[in-house]
Formats: sequence, C-alpha cells, structure tokens
Amino acid sequence: MRKFMTIALLVIAAASLSAAEALVPAEDNAYSAMIEPFQPLTARALGMGGAGVAVTGSADTFFINPAALASRRLEISLPSAQVTMYHIYDLVESGAIQGMMDGSMSGLGSLLSSIKSGNGKIADVDAAVSFTAGGFGLGVNARASVLSYGKNVGGLDANLIGKVNAAISLGYGYRFNLPLDFSIDVGAMVRFNYLAYTEAFGAQSMLDSMDSPDGIMGVFTGLPIMAGYSIPFDVGLNVNMPLGFSAGVVARNLNGKYYMTGFDDYERFLDDPFGGNAGEDSRFEFSSDWSLDAGIGWSLDTWYLSPSIAVDVRDIVGLCQTEDADFRDFMYHLNVGAELRILSFLDIRGGLRQGYWTLGVGLDLWAVKLDIAYFRQEFGATAGDYGLDGLTVRVNIGLDR
Repeated sequence: MRKFMTIALLVIAAASLSAAEALVPAEDNAYSAMIEPFQPLTARALGMGGAGVAVTGSADTFFINPAALASRRLEISLPSAQVTMYHIYDLVESGAIQGMMDGSMSGLGSLLSSIKSGNGKIADVDAAVSFTAGGFGLGVNARASVLSYGKNVGGLDANLIGKVNAAISLGYGYRFNLPLDFSIDVGAMVRFNYLAYTEAFGAQSMLDSMDSPDGIMGVFTGLPIMAGYSIPFDVGLNVNMPLGFSAGVVARNLNGKYYMTGFDDYERFLDDPFGGNAGEDSRFEFSSDWSLDAGIGWSLDTWYLSPSIAVDVRDIVGLCQTEDADFRDFMYHLNVGAELRILSFLDIRGGLRQGYWTLGVGLDLWAVKLDIAYFRQEFGATAGDYGLDGLTVRVNIGLDR
C-alpha cells in the first residue's frame, strides 16, 4: 500500500507539473501566440500594409514609432472603437455572414469550422483613448481577442483561447531643427502592459454553450487563467528631409519580459489580479522579442490632395539571423503602404504586408472618423505559410489636426 501511494503521488505531481507547463508559452503549443508583443494597429495602418515607421500618424504613433510625437500635432481621441473579424473569405463562401445577421447559430458553426491547423485568430475588439500635444503623448488601449490553435487538426476539433491585453503608454518626442530644411525627431515611449489569457478550450464547447443557460460566459467560468504584466519601452528616430522625404528607425518592445501568475479560475483572478498572494509554484516568466524596424517615407500635405508612401523592413535583426534567407523570408519582413487623402475628408489606402495585399478607406467628418481595412495576416513562420484574412472597422470620436 505504501508503494502504491508513493507511485500515485508521483503520478499526480507529474500531471500537475505537465498541466502547469501546458499553460506556459512555448515555441510549439497553443500558447505560443502570447509571446508576441502587443501592437494594436489601427485600421489606417492595416490598410497601409502595417507600414509607417517614417510616416506614422495619430494613434499609430503609440505602437509604431514614438519619434512622430515630435511633430507636436494635437490629437484627441475620446474614444475609438475597433472590431476585427477573421476568416472573412470562409464566412462569405459558407453563407455564414447571412446566418449570423439572421441570428442563426449556423453562422457561428461555420466560423468555427473554418479554423485551420496552427495558430490563428477569430476576432479582436479594441477600445482606446489617446492625447498628443507639444511632444507629449498619453494613450490607453485595451483589446479582447479569441485565438485559435489546432495542432494537425482544424475546425471544431481545434482549441480556442480567450485573451485580454491592456496598456497605458506615456511618451515624449523632441525635434532638432537643422539647416537646409532638415530636422531630426527623437522619441521614447514606455508602457505598462497587462496580459491575461485562459486555458485552451474546445471550439465545439463554445458552439455547445449557445444552448446552455449561461451562454458563452459559462465556458470561461471554470477555466484557469494566466495573468501578469510587463513594462516595455520603445525608442525611435526620424530624419526629415526636404520635399517631404523621411527615414526612420525604431527599437520596439525593449524589456518585454512578462511576470505571470496562474489562477485556478476567474474568481481567484478577480480577487488578486497581480498575484500578490500567490505561491511561487504558480509564478512564471517569459519574454517577448524586441525588434529593430526601419523605414523610408514620403508625404505631401495640401488641402486638396495629400499623398503618403511608406516602406518598412521589420525585425531587421531577425532577418539577418535567418540562415539561407530567400525571397519569401525577405517578404515576411517587408511592409509597404500608400495613402491618398482627397479634400481632407476621404482617404484611400493600399499596401503589401508580408506578401499579402491590403486595402483601406477612411472618412473624416471633423469630429467623427470611420476607417475600414481588409488585409491578410501571416500566422506562419514565413510569407505564404498561413495567411488569414481579416476585416477591420474603426470609429473614432475626437480631434486629429
């Protein structure tokens, strides 16, 4: 009996350790997507292929290049709301969009059935407020996401993960004026970033929950939650040249280490969100990579036509460390975008992001702005591996001048 009890305790301990490790981000598991830095691009940036290191504007300044704060433009966003749905092509082909508009559960079933093997996404919901003036910038961003993961499986056999990010960003930029119409902008941004995500759960269970009294929230009630924080910072530099040309470089997500705590369920998480009373065995750390991005741009500002062009190479260090890098690897790190503003109220955008075309349009009605973007995002290791399409709609109430 003593031997049996000893073996049983060892098995239970091993199972507990395996369960804990399964919730920690690793290179090839359901939680590897948590390692990515938090960068909630707006519909404007998404429509321009994610490019803009040298020509960032308004709210994108907070997550692309803080050197743009040196322009000392006045921007107030109170607030902005953005919704992104993925698997758009699959939804249209299956007729799921019409079903979702009619309130039919077949729409949700078709959406979940379109999940493919590997990391992916179902939806993002963003809310933000921001203020920039005199070189200073203050922004608050929150994003709720549903991610998907299927290891060699897809559809309703895949897993889903609920994820929440929240960040408070504070930055400052300063311009050094030089002779011959040259200037140099430098800027820095520090943020407090909070991350929480659930244990993976089956896509089928979300579909089944629609028939239960608790609905979708019933799925999350008993799930373990991992939560913690990081304090990363960005530093950037732009060189402004005559005729609207510019060049920039930014180091993003420096000090991107997360200090995490595991909670058995959401009630314990709500009682102690920073894990102050948690034991050492429920704590862990992981680091999200920093990146060095560079870009060139050109823009011209008139009251009737204002064109902008941006070309970025993202994660230059990672590209240089890639062994036997080929054209696909280069495209994975390349973002190109263009925007044409007509009569100061209509924006038409296009771009190339990691080898995929992007499109966007914006309408500026002084205090209200509407932006829409259609794009593809690469979730694989290189360009062309697993591009998942998405549609983003953003509404912003505020002032941007």
